[in-house]
Amino acid sequence: MDFGLLTIPLVTLAMAFGFAVFTDTQTIHFDYVDVPDSISQETGLTPAVVITKLADDMQEIERQAFTKAEARQVELHADQSATSVLGEYLGVTPLIRVVQESAHMIPFTFSGEIVRHDQQVEFILRSYDSHHNKTRISRNGSVDDMKGLIHGAAYEAMRVVNPYILAAYQFKRDRLSRDFTPTLEILRRELEGHDSRYAPWLHNLWGMVLYQQNDRHGAIHQFEEAVHLDPNFLSPRLNLGVVNARLGEYESAVRNFTAVVQHPNVAQSPAVKAAALSEWGFTLALTGRIDEAYAKFDEASRADQNFSDVYSSWAEVLSAQGRREEAERMTAKALKLAPKEVVYTENLIGTVQNVPATASMN
Repeated sequence: MDFGLLTIPLVTLAMAFGFAVFTDTQTIHFDYVDVPDSISQETGLTPAVVITKLADDMQEIERQAFTKAEARQVELHADQSATSVLGEYLGVTPLIRVVQESAHMIPFTFSGEIVRHDQQVEFILRSYDSHHNKTRISRNGSVDDMKGLIHGAAYEAMRVVNPYILAAYQFKRDRLSRDFTPTLEILRRELEGHDSRYAPWLHNLWGMVLYQQNDRHGAIHQFEEAVHLDPNFLSPRLNLGVVNARLGEYESAVRNFTAVVQHPNVAQSPAVKAAALSEWGFTLALTGRIDEAYAKFDEASRADQNFSDVYSSWAEVLSAQGRREEAERMTAKALKLAPKEVVYTENLIGTVQNVPATASMN
C-alpha cells in the first residue's frame, strides 16, 4: 500500500507511540560506487546518480513499511566532494517499533562497484559497521534493467541495516498475494543461528504472519516469545489479547488488555491505550456485556481522539444491536479520521484482524 494512504498526520502517529522512538542520530554513509564509463554513457547512471537512486530505494522501502523519519540520515559522498544529506530516514510510527543498532547509534558505511560483463552486470556492495562487521552484497542483472538491479541492491542493503523494517515492508506486499514465503525467509534468516537485537519485533511480526495464515495457536506462541524477550513491548501483549478473544478465551483476553492499559509505558502512548480499550470493549460485546462495551469504547475515544478503529468497532456493535443511525455516525467518524485502509504491521488492529477465506497454514 502506498504511504500516501496513511491519512493521520505522521507527527501525531509518532507521538502516539512515542515509547518506541529513539531520537539520537545515526548516519549511513555511501562512500562510493564505481560505475563503468560505458554504463554511464548508455544509461546516464553516474556514480552519484547510482548512490542517490540506491538511497531513494532504501528510503522508499522504509516508507512503505510505514516507518516515519527520525534523526537517522543518509550521507552521500561522491568523488570526495560535498556531502548531500537525505534527512528524515528510518524512524518509527505506531505501526512499526524500530530498534536501532545499539544505544550508541552505530553507523553503517557502504561502498561498492558495478562490474560489466557484456550486457550482464553485477552490483557489488560492501557494508561495514562500528562493530567491524562486514557484509558483502551481490546482485546480478542486465544493462537493460539497471532500475531493477539497483532496487535489488537496496533491498539487500536494508536487510543489513534493519531486517525488521525489511520484513515489515515485505509483509505488506505478501499480504496482497497471500504468499508469506518472502517475509518468513527474512524472519527465519535473521532469527536463526544468532541472537538478533531485533528478536522481539521479529517474533511479533511472525505472529502477525501466522495469524494471517489462520494459525492462531502458532501466533500466540510467537507473541508470547516477544513478550518474554521484552516485557515492555506492548504490541505483542495487545496481540495476545486479540487472538485470545478470537479463540473465545475472553478472560485471558481481558487480562492481556488490562496489562497493556496499566503498563507504565502506555502513559506516553495514547494510541496503544486506545487500541487496548477498543479491543477490550469488543471482547465485552462478544460476551453480551453491551453496556460495558460501550463504556470501554467511550474510554478509548477519550484516550486518543484520532484513533479511528475504535469508531469502527463501536459502529459494528451498534449495528448488531439494531442501532443503525448511531452506527452510521460512528462509521462516519472512522472514515473521517482514516478514509483509506491502513494496514498495520505491528498490531492486530483493523483489516489485519480479518483472515481471508483463502488463507492456509504453511
